[in-house]
This record gives sequence, structure tokens and C-alpha cells, in this order.
Amino acid sequence: MDIVWIGSPNKDQGRNGLRPLAVVIHVMDGTLHGTDTWFLAPASRVSAHYGVGAAGTLHQYVAEGDTAWHAGRRYNPTWTLIKDTPNPNVYTIGVEHEGEADTPWSDAMLGASTRLVMEICNRWSIAIDRDHVIGHREIYARKTCPGTWIDLDDYVTRARRLALDPASYNFVEQPGSAQARLDLNLRAGAPTTLAPIARTAPGGSTLEYAGWTSSGLTVNGNAHWYRSTTGEFFWAGATSGPVPG
Repeated sequence: MDIVWIGSPNKDQGRNGLRPLAVVIHVMDGTLHGTDTWFLAPASRVSAHYGVGAAGTLHQYVAEGDTAWHAGRRYNPTWTLIKDTPNPNVYTIGVEHEGEADTPWSDAMLGASTRLVMEICNRWSIAIDRDHVIGHREIYARKTCPGTWIDLDDYVTRARRLALDPASYNFVEQPGSAQARLDLNLRAGAPTTLAPIARTAPGGSTLEYAGWTSSGLTVNGNAHWYRSTTGEFFWAGATSGPVPG
């Protein structure tokens, strides 16, 4: 995706040894340009990892491995996975959206946002469901954020649909073979455990592949998946060739 780096001083380096557990969806209550300015101001003491504009423009303010200041306050939280400690900022990724609470989202913004969140979830092995993709109001109930217009259940359904679409992933045409190091599931349709299991190859067997992708679901730090000559995907980390090419 084409993402413009803006950068924000309002962040903490790293995540105190934790990793992102969920994505928090926000609404800006303003414009993308105004949010850029606000997040660049040290006095604002706020930021998010990403901002999505009405035209589908993507801005990044904080690296995903660092802690943005987007959801640190808690009030009557309804999020089922919230922790007593530490601050939710440490284990979430924040995505802001241009507009007001009751502003309809454009197709461009919805499309860019759901693709972004799908890719974030794949990178960090975050489940694409309503326990892991949440609205800010589920942490801080004094707000309606991300607003009254967006249906988060439908949003998650769209993101899951993208994760199951093979066109969402890069593909390198490079045939070869690899040996399964253990019993290995081959997935139908996409390089993710969301895809159904088509068959299981026994450990020690040799699998022919037509090529590979480096943007599949990250499993144990490895996002490489092979596509078999019959169109199924299998995780490269469980083979004799964990890094294709």
C-alpha cells in the first residue's frame, strides 16, 4: 500500500516487551490535514499509528513497533480482552479516520482502511474478529468513537474477505520443491490460517510449488508461504525452505 510517513513525536519507543494484540478504530473529528498538524505538535500529547483520509490516502505517524498515544484512558471498558495493566496503548495499534462521528465513510476510505487493517493483522498474527478489531469506545465509553455511522461487524467481515482473497498478496513465480518438516496443512485459496484446510501433507513428504508470497499471515515471525502446483498454500516455516528464493 502507498503510505505517506508523517511521523509524530508523541510516542514511546517500543512496547515494554509486549506486542500488538488488537487494532483500535478511531474517528478524527476533523480532517486528515488537521490531524497531521495536531499529531506533529508535542503539546497535543496524542497520536495514532495511522490516519486514513476520505479519498483513501494513508498517513503513518508512529511505527507499529512503537507505542502511540491513542487509547490510554479507560472508562467502563467493554472490550473483552482489555488488561488491568499496562496501559492499552502498549498492546494496541491505532487507526484514525477522517470525518466526524456521523460522517458516512467513503468507499475509498473504507476500502483503504480494511486493507490496511488486514495487513496489520497478518503482520502481527492478530485475529481478524471483533475481539481484536475494536472501536475506541470499547475502551473509553465516554466517547462514541469511531462514530455512529461505521458498522464494525461489517468492517471486520470486509477485512476477513480481503484476507481470504489471493489477489491481496504479492506472488513470485518461482517453481521448486520443499520438504515438509512435520505434518503440514495446505490451505485452499489464501496464505492464511483463515483459509480452509484442503489437505494435510505428512512430515517428510516433498511438495512441489509454483511460487511463493512474502506477505501471508505471519506465523512465528515468518510471513512466507508457498503456493503448490495445484493452487494450495502452505507455510514455508514448516518446510526445508523457510525463506523462499
